[in-house]
Amino acid sequence: MITEGAIKQKFIIDKLKNAAESAFRFQKNVFQTRLKSRSGNTIAALNSPDYVIAVSNEHFNVVSKITKQLRLQDLGVRKIYTKPLFGALKHAYGQLQYGLQNEIKEKIREELENAVNQQDNG
Repeated sequence: MITEGAIKQKFIIDKLKNAAESAFRFQKNVFQTRLKSRSGNTIAALNSPDYVIAVSNEHFNVVSKITKQLRLQDLGVRKIYTKPLFGALKHAYGQLQYGLQNEIKEKIREELENAVNQQDNG
């Protein structure tokens, strides 16, 4: 049975995942247009972002790894790390603030039930 808590958890994880991917896309675009990477580590890290969304009860943590070059560039004037990150989180907060509407709950419930049914049949 799909519980209300599972639906809320999936909704929040999806929004946080979208925020993280959006921030990485923005950082990649800014980095490619303004900066160059000597080793290629930063562009490789931005091409395949390394982040984890950890869930504990009702607490959600997004942990991400970035390169030293990206963080050092942010300490300067470029603001290519914190600005997109906080922009993406602000957008996610706005989406989470409106919460789950009934249509969204039903859609997520259907997705979860389909996934469970496919796993049982497969």
